Amino acid sequence: MLAIAEVGHVGRATQRVHISQPALSQQLCKLERELGVALFTRHHRGVSPTEAGLVMLDHARKILDQVEEARQAIESLNEAKTS
Repeated sequence: MLAIAEVGHVGRATQRVHISQPALSQQLCKLERELGVALFTRHHRGVSPTEAGLVMLDHARKILDQVEEARQAIESLNEAKTS
């Protein structure tokens, strides 16, 4: 979802995430069905996030930041054990 929002196009986002356009489109449609809302408005030139999409993007970014923080904390722990 982040890649789609960053490039504004499902087809171009596939190059970033290294999966096919049908697979990425299916994942996005599945998420939208689960949430019961459209996350992107589709245009002839691409897509743009809806209000719900912006909320989801904000949370997705926070989750990725937390995953990175956890990874760094674990690396620091491992470094401390080997010192």
